Amino acid sequence: MSPTELLGPDGEPWTPPTTQELLSRGAAPVKREYLRPLRPIAELSKPTAAAAEDGGNGTTPGVRGSEHGTDKNRTGKSRRQQQKEKQASRTTGGELCTAFVKGICNYPNCRYSHDVDLYISAKQGDLPGTCLFIAGGRSICPHGVMCRYFSSHPVAAAADAESGDAGLKPSVSAEATATMAAKKLTEDRDGVLELPAPTRKILDEINGLEGDLKLRLRKGKVRFDKADALLAELGVKTSWRYSDDGNDDDRKKKGGGNKGGVKGGTSDADWGKDSVEVGGLSGSANGGTAADTERDSGNSRVEGGGKRRKAEDGSGIAAGVEEDVANKAEGVDVRLRFKEKKLIDFRGKLYLAPLTTVGNLPFRRVCKGYGVDITCGEMAMCTNLLQGHAAEWALLRRHPSEDIFGIQVCGGYSDSVSRCAQLLEDEVASKGGIDFVDINMGCPIDLVCNKGAGSMLLEKPARMEQIVRASAPLLSCALTLKTRMGYYDNKKVAHDIIPKMKNWGLAGMTLHGRSRQQRYSRSADWAYVKECADKSPIQLIGNGDIFSYHDYAENVENSGVATCMIARGALIKPWIFTEIKEKRDWDISATERLDMLKEFCAFGLEHWGSDARGVASVRRFLLEWLSFLCRYVPVGLLEVLPVGIHQRPPSYVGRNDLETLLSSNQAEDWVKISTMLLGPPPENFTFQPKHKSNAYSKESEAGAEQLDYGEVQG
Repeated sequence: MSPTELLGPDGEPWTPPTTQELLSRGAAPVKREYLRPLRPIAELSKPTAAAAEDGGNGTTPGVRGSEHGTDKNRTGKSRRQQQKEKQASRTTGGELCTAFVKGICNYPNCRYSHDVDLYISAKQGDLPGTCLFIAGGRSICPHGVMCRYFSSHPVAAAADAESGDAGLKPSVSAEATATMAAKKLTEDRDGVLELPAPTRKILDEINGLEGDLKLRLRKGKVRFDKADALLAELGVKTSWRYSDDGNDDDRKKKGGGNKGGVKGGTSDADWGKDSVEVGGLSGSANGGTAADTERDSGNSRVEGGGKRRKAEDGSGIAAGVEEDVANKAEGVDVRLRFKEKKLIDFRGKLYLAPLTTVGNLPFRRVCKGYGVDITCGEMAMCTNLLQGHAAEWALLRRHPSEDIFGIQVCGGYSDSVSRCAQLLEDEVASKGGIDFVDINMGCPIDLVCNKGAGSMLLEKPARMEQIVRASAPLLSCALTLKTRMGYYDNKKVAHDIIPKMKNWGLAGMTLHGRSRQQRYSRSADWAYVKECADKSPIQLIGNGDIFSYHDYAENVENSGVATCMIARGALIKPWIFTEIKEKRDWDISATERLDMLKEFCAFGLEHWGSDARGVASVRRFLLEWLSFLCRYVPVGLLEVLPVGIHQRPPSYVGRNDLETLLSSNQAEDWVKISTMLLGPPPENFTFQPKHKSNAYSKESEAGAEQLDYGEVQG
């Protein structure tokens, strides 16, 4: 059947649109022979038997609908149902004690299973191929019998004898081994591809959170004397409670149960034995939260529960404080001068934006393979780092292949950001773990802005300055910030703030050519970015809508900006860095794209683990990324080049079945791709993208009613 004989969704004969018609609709100009009509509406909405069994909500298998009664983790199940399943998995051997596997479980009444044979009988069959850790030079896999490649492990006894490690203490019976072998033979693994084995020794990641530091942060035993002294110089009065021993009874007497050491803005408790107050202003240092801002004539509440003096000129710096704070020294604690710091020359280097959820370490490793120069971790909240949240500290992890690496933090008040800067300096930067710290002052989501952080700081430039001045002197590495044109569409303020940054202590700044109110409703304003670059006394990095080397040449080269930060363009086509460096449009094949996904999964198993939980994490992040990758239209299918990031892909077929599958915007097809790489998902598996990856132009007059949840922050 030729394209002209195809039937449309309404059952009538369908004629492919012309190139001009596609362009007028804001769609990518795909050649007519590849265009296809949309699927019939009845086919898209028809409930399946599996969906009916899962709850009768009419969703497709593996894809959760936006029904009520589900939890925040988007699992499609109530919390009560999850708790029941979790308890059942423990009693049936589905959750084996990880400490027991390593031979270090010291709990006589451990609530997790210690029955290895029972676990193996309930475990999914192994994946094809060799364990990545064994192939990468490790004598013992850290996941032991829980590894999804356990059948490829060497004999446990021989491994123990060789290394002397207690990594595989639990013995596996002959019956369990026979069960695993039978599963390997009988389980349907047709179509599951083998992932590439490491070609070199696996390197350890750095910037991990040590158990001792985590405990001291939660007990409030980490001191921030340098930050407190600097805040005092800046005229910030704040109260911070330290604990000598973190005694639980002492916390209760102080009226707290919160384990954080943060008073006021991020903790509800006033606990600990030593109180440090800086500044010298009269008035109460108690009460107030980060979201509460007092707009009185003389004081404004800060996150630490204290107050900040305002200068008469409104600069946010207390009167009588030297402007060049970074050059002041006290005793033997000599601060680094700006010229003595480790700075970065951003000019001409390609910069991968810090991307929430999808900008994880395995994805950054994939981009390094395509030629990106600078990488940055996902945005971490300062208060969560100060409280020792393991999930937040995981965002700081760095692979040795990331030669220029930074971390991005977010906070709305100088006391928390300053203490976070000292913490990062003492625990990460001083050990060579990072090359720069970036402060996010442009995040548009409501959850961040309502706490006075992110884009909200554009309405308070004095606070922006105070945050930078309270952080820069504490870091031995470079400090940068990222912001937008302004908070509102009709109020661009970046061109007024940027010239004042000369003496703040910044090594550079990134400007996203959009306002917070605008979101993705229009294209980035690169003319305004260039205008700000001409006024900038520091390196200015542009950001927004770079999707090909044509966009890079037009907006970056000979425009005054040092380089550009690439965000969504890298998610849709990570090989954009190769295209820019080689100045070409790469018609990458479907096989090459599948190899890229294999590489991501292999990196993911190294990062999250090769046990069932690690495979589940890799699958989740792979599916999140596939929701962006499907927007790529192969160069060979296009009638006109280049294509902008705002142009939607129409309904089309590829040059082969694999290319067609990779172009699908249906979540069940993404699950099918994940099955090809990671094997079948568990029963009742559900998935809903966290991000609205189809964030094209939205039709909103004011632009303020855009969806927050789902836009990629970067």
